[in-house]
Amino acid sequence: MKARPAAESLRDQGVSAISAVLMRLCEAGGVLGAALVDAEGETVDYSGRLSPFDLKVAAAEWRLVEHVIERAHVRGWAPLHDLVVRSTTQSFALRALSEGYALVMVLPRRAFAVSARALAEATDELRREVGLWPVGGETHAVRWIRVEVQPARGPRPEYLWSQGGWRILTILGRVTDGLGRNELGYMVRLDSGSELLLVREPLGKWFAGEPR
Repeated sequence: MKARPAAESLRDQGVSAISAVLMRLCEAGGVLGAALVDAEGETVDYSGRLSPFDLKVAAAEWRLVEHVIERAHVRGWAPLHDLVVRSTTQSFALRALSEGYALVMVLPRRAFAVSARALAEATDELRREVGLWPVGGETHAVRWIRVEVQPARGPRPEYLWSQGGWRILTILGRVTDGLGRNELGYMVRLDSGSELLLVREPLGKWFAGEPR
């Protein structure tokens, strides 16, 4: 399964709000392709740099794997919520959703994770679009949204794009708790007076976090 340049990834169905959510997930999470699949293994919608056929086949196969694991009823196992398979040629991740839906992601080879913030943002948006409810680890104390940030000298953020314009930021302090390796966190105040947690992930993407 080979990824194609974005310009060559031809769709076999129209663009929708769901495909837009999945595209943002691919861009922010380092995902080659993502598909929302239903309980029957049918792809509802998809996005990414893979061909529609390859992505739909992968989505159906991993939805089947999820179904087999669920039916195994291994004593002591919690219900399946996340599944990641790392390979030297292609890696895959699956996030189980409610009502039998699942989000299947094709990752670069040897990858072993998807941005948790990008995934949290995508599952929030998919629940609103499809009418699902949170299950298992989908619930988080912080609501994450990908944002555009202009840094000052070095990594410190200086401006945040919000409400159609660049808003100046006041740095209140560095944040280290709850961050992963090579992540940077800052507590900031906007010119409106509201405060946000800004995190830059290793891929260079910025996320704003606020309590739910």
